[in-house]
Amino acid sequence: MKLITVIFAALAATALLPLYAAGAGLNLSWDDCGSHGTQVQAFACDTNAGQHTMVGSFVAPEGIELMSANEAFMELQVNAPTIPDWWQVRTGACRPASTLTGDWEFTAGPYNCYDYWQGGAIGGWVEDAPQFSFPIYSQRIRGVFALPTGDLRITSVPPGTEVYSFKLSIKNSKSTGLGACIGCEAGACIILTDLNINQPSPYPPRTFIQLPEGRNYVSWQCITGRITNEKNHPEGLCTFPGCPTPVRAQSWGQIKQLYR
Repeated sequence: MKLITVIFAALAATALLPLYAAGAGLNLSWDDCGSHGTQVQAFACDTNAGQHTMVGSFVAPEGIELMSANEAFMELQVNAPTIPDWWQVRTGACRPASTLTGDWEFTAGPYNCYDYWQGGAIGGWVEDAPQFSFPIYSQRIRGVFALPTGDLRITSVPPGTEVYSFKLSIKNSKSTGLGACIGCEAGACIILTDLNINQPSPYPPRTFIQLPEGRNYVSWQCITGRITNEKNHPEGLCTFPGCPTPVRAQSWGQIKQLYR
């Protein structure tokens, strides 16, 4: 937690004139980059061992001459009346913060996209508290990862190249048995909404990528879809056409929010 806070603060101090990238795009899949991975991850919630890994990648825009870091922003949306306990992976929540682990190691594969980091990136992830926003609950997951200052791996990225950005794994701990957290079986949609590419001076300190290249979201347990606005902006809602309809038992406090 301390490491990611320090890195976010340092990067925020350099974000003077962000540049929105044209001709670039985001991909999110299970197990590998883009079309080499899969959209849906199904889990029987019958073991506490193992994990499930999302892979975030991007198609590079023009002008990436010295990529030193990435900042990734993801949103979890669920087909449930509230964010289930199983997805609560913050410190003090139902599942420990260590349940959500980042990894930037691609030297041992897969090899379908460009491994820019070459095993040298460091960083971390945090999960924010859930937010109620009718008709769904959502939860923000943030990550930042970088090569050390002066690292010889800090170089250019050819435009049009699909680059591995991160792996984000969800462990199966507390899925079954005594002390299990409820909600593992609920349908969920995880969206990679933003990825910022950081470069040192004299290059733009931040290049923002927000549009999908192929598919910037993955599904958990059942097929989900995405509704975007007229500009195909990543903001919007997930749909759950292949998921059982949950019972939405809202509290009186949540109902009052709808009429304010």
